[in-house]
Parts: sequence; structure tokens; C-alpha cells
Amino acid sequence: MNTDQIDLTGRRIIVTGASRGLGRAMATAFVRHGARVLITATNQEALDEVMAECDKSSGDCIAVTADVTQPKDLDRMIHMAEMVFGGTDVLVNNAGIAVSSLRADFWQRPVRFWEVEMADYRRFFEINTFSALQLSRAVIPGMMARGWGRIINITTSLDTMLRPGMAPYGGSKSALEAMTAVMGGDLEGTGVTANVLTPGGPADTRMVPKEMGLPREALISAQAMVPPAVWLASNESDGVTACRFLAANWSPELPLKQALENARAPAAWMGYGTKAVIPGLEPRAVEATN
Repeated sequence: MNTDQIDLTGRRIIVTGASRGLGRAMATAFVRHGARVLITATNQEALDEVMAECDKSSGDCIAVTADVTQPKDLDRMIHMAEMVFGGTDVLVNNAGIAVSSLRADFWQRPVRFWEVEMADYRRFFEINTFSALQLSRAVIPGMMARGWGRIINITTSLDTMLRPGMAPYGGSKSALEAMTAVMGGDLEGTGVTANVLTPGGPADTRMVPKEMGLPREALISAQAMVPPAVWLASNESDGVTACRFLAANWSPELPLKQALENARAPAAWMGYGTKAVIPGLEPRAVEATN
């Protein structure tokens, strides 16, 4: 599906971790499509570069320097969106930290779970999981009152979450994946949806360092995130919730139905909700589509 014609004029969007990589690609695309976008990161200089790029587009963009591990900064982001935009329609929880921050050559020398300091575990969960949860809790009341909203959580490939040597990244991202499935169920019928978007493999960003030894040309471009992200932020995705989308499998040139079939699956793990035996509760059926 070609999403170039999707109009996001007036849509109010927050993108965390928007100064580089996946976040920058999605944020600038939202602005090009007419949205009003609040971008956040810890690096003001990098945010200024994104702002300069957005100035050439039809939408609107403001930047807030923020550390997502600090609850006060998260509150300030929400307050700024309320003050400037009047609310938030779409929240993209993209801010993240990877295993490469612990050891650049982790691919050759895996970081075993007992080698990670508890302070690092807490830092990973604060950035990759808890910040997304706090921001989602803050924007949900307004979205539900308006009867429309989007939570888009950026996680990672399911096998990456379970791969040896990926603690604490795998644990923190799998927690966000599972939470997205819960969100989607809790929000059913409200007009607000919660979905996962992931590149579908190693992406050409600084979170995949050169020490991994992977050829850069073989990595997934950050721009691959743009078509599914724009679609998820639009009315075109009404009713689609608790799903995960692999950007690498989304083919913009295909009709929507086929693009969805290629890229979509249930959020979290296939077969979730069907194993536990709970008295009086039927096992939940897993559907490939919603």
C-alpha cells in the first residue's frame, strides 16, 4: 500500500527517541504528512537538526529535551503537548537502549545475564519499558474521552528477546511487547488502539555498532518504518489493535490487504492466552488479524 497520500493534518503526535535512527525517520515523515509532532531526546543538538529538517515540511514540530528515565521529564513532555497542541492523538514509544551500550562487540562476546549489574537492568527497563508505560497511562484518558487514539510501541524481533546474551535488552523489550498485547485488550471498544512496530531485524542505526561485523548494506533502513508508522497513525488503521508489524515485511507497492498479510501478526507470542487452564474462562482464540 502506498501511504504517500495519507493525510495526517492536525494529528498530534509524540515521538520519543526522535533525534536519530528509527525515531527521526518516523517523526520527520509524520510532519511531512501534515501532523503536529513533539520530538524528544537527550541531545539538543541532534533535535535541532531534526527541527531544521521538519521546517521544510507542511506540518509542525516542537522539540523537548528530555530523559525518559526521569518521571518529571515525562510529565513535562505531556504538559508541553497539552499546552502547544491541546493534547496527544498518537504516542510513539521509540526511545530505547541496546546491549551495545554494555559491550560494543556483544555479538562476538555475549553479555551473560549474571554479568549485568542490577543498576544496568534498572536503566534498561526504565528506558525500554517503564517510560512507555508512564507516557501511555498519561495520554490514554484524553484519547478515550475523544474516542480515538494510537499507542505505537517499538520493540524488537521475538527471537531477539529470547536469544542468549541479550539480557537485559530482551527482557525489557519482551515486557513492552506483552504489555502492548494487554493494552490492546484493555482498550478494546474505546476507539484507541495499541500496536507494536519493529524493523523486523537489525536496522542501520547506531544501536547496531560496526563491532557487530554486519555489512551495513544488509541492514534494514530506518526509512522502512515510515509506511507502517504513517498508516498506524491514520484513520486507515481503525480497529486494528494488539498486533505487531514487521516493517521489513511491509511492501508499499502492494494493495493494503496483502501488505497487512505480509507484515502483521498478533502482538507478543503466538498461542498466548490459550495455554492456561482457568476455571470458568474459555481459552482465548488467537487471530492473525483484528
